[in-house]
Amino acid sequence: MLIAGGLAFAAGSVAPRDILLRGGRIAAVLPPGQGPQDVPRFDASRRLILPGLVNAHTHSHANLMKGVADRWLLEASLTHGPWMGGQRDATTMRLSTLLGAGEMLEAGCTACWDLFYEFPAPTAEGLRVVAEAYAEAGLRAVIAPMVADLTLFEAIPGLVEALPEDLRAEVTRFRLAPADQTLAALRETFAVKPDLPPGISLALAPTIPHHCRPDFLRDCRKLAEDFDLPLHMHVAESRLQAVLARQVWGHGPIIEMDRHGLIGPRFTAAHGVWLDEAELDLLASRGAGIAHMPASNLRLGAGVAPLRAMRQRGIRIGLGTDGCNSADSLDMFEMTRLAANLSRIRDLPRDAWLDAREALTLATEGGAALLELGSGRIMPGLAADLTLLDLDHRAFTPLNDPLVQAVACNAAGAVKEVFVAGRQIVAAGRATAPALQDIAPLAQAALAELHRRLAPARALAQRIEPHAVAFAEAAGRAPLPAFSKIPVETAFR
Repeated sequence: MLIAGGLAFAAGSVAPRDILLRGGRIAAVLPPGQGPQDVPRFDASRRLILPGLVNAHTHSHANLMKGVADRWLLEASLTHGPWMGGQRDATTMRLSTLLGAGEMLEAGCTACWDLFYEFPAPTAEGLRVVAEAYAEAGLRAVIAPMVADLTLFEAIPGLVEALPEDLRAEVTRFRLAPADQTLAALRETFAVKPDLPPGISLALAPTIPHHCRPDFLRDCRKLAEDFDLPLHMHVAESRLQAVLARQVWGHGPIIEMDRHGLIGPRFTAAHGVWLDEAELDLLASRGAGIAHMPASNLRLGAGVAPLRAMRQRGIRIGLGTDGCNSADSLDMFEMTRLAANLSRIRDLPRDAWLDAREALTLATEGGAALLELGSGRIMPGLAADLTLLDLDHRAFTPLNDPLVQAVACNAAGAVKEVFVAGRQIVAAGRATAPALQDIAPLAQAALAELHRRLAPARALAQRIEPHAVAFAEAAGRAPLPAFSKIPVETAFR
């Protein structure tokens, strides 16, 4: 197919270009009118053609939980985690995955890294259901079962003691599956790797460093090595996590993860709001990456990640939305706009700000590199993952600079067509997969059933939450002397 007549963002600039697709890849990027005449043509006039956006961190199990979190800290979200992510049968997991896939596609996203959760342990069936749902929708995905061997209340010293006596008894009864059971389940789950649909690959996500015992972390690293998988972890997301790391280990979490051999070119740290300079240096020296989530960090009051310091070190960075339980929106154009604007807070020189081109590169090429996709740019040889925006949309009216407007005007509503591996999967702004049609009432019914089954767990979490938040706010105020060298834009403190 020849996509002809559009403005394309390629080779660092926006210009009229025709794009020849062959075998799911970009075969050539040509001046207008120089493409072959004997192939099907797609009329892209009045379109801005971008590489498909890549969501470097989300959670499919949370897609039914929009609007649940209002004034929640991270620790409040984790307190509610058992009911927000629990008791998912295959039908609910499929619906939840499809719901998020459709939202991402219609906002111009062509791939995601999904840290999905099953309680009490991941299963081959669950992974298959999620993988097949993404394949049905037409979205590429890296699927990473999210695991731990310690609960929130086991992981944070002093938290149980901060609860009233009746709640202490309740939380001490809650346990995750034993480590050996979880690891055996993971090994069985990853055995399905050769049977995955095209466009779907696997990773492993030990959830949070202090929620994993050292032996469990080392076993996860060994599993990743055995099955040739990347690793992805939530790291230094909240101030309390940074304080806790220094209380328990005497240093930051990246240094601890490195002691267990996890930090390397296939390791991605999610959030990284409270990483210090030594940890950033270590990530850079090991070739590791960071999934930057500006909306989630703001929504949960975690702060603003030190993006400038990360970029100065050459750390590989992609943008992510996080899950609907903590950021609500899966709109990658919104993340791109937030990343650009938040790079300008405090008293920073203008040259340190992200410009539109850099922000869009993080949302495309940056994320594609973390997911190991072989896409993210419009150039010959790469996967034909493309997002086409309507230049007659209000975001581009009047048209001054299409690239700046794509970022600054949050152009998700202008998405008209999306191609993944050269196949059109969004037309006239709507995802075309049959599985995505009329899904809203099914999702609403699934949510109602979940609320019915999980009412006791939700009620318990609501009783625990104020005590967990009070503990987190008090404990998180402990001094962090190691942060004295971090640039001032790290967080609102």
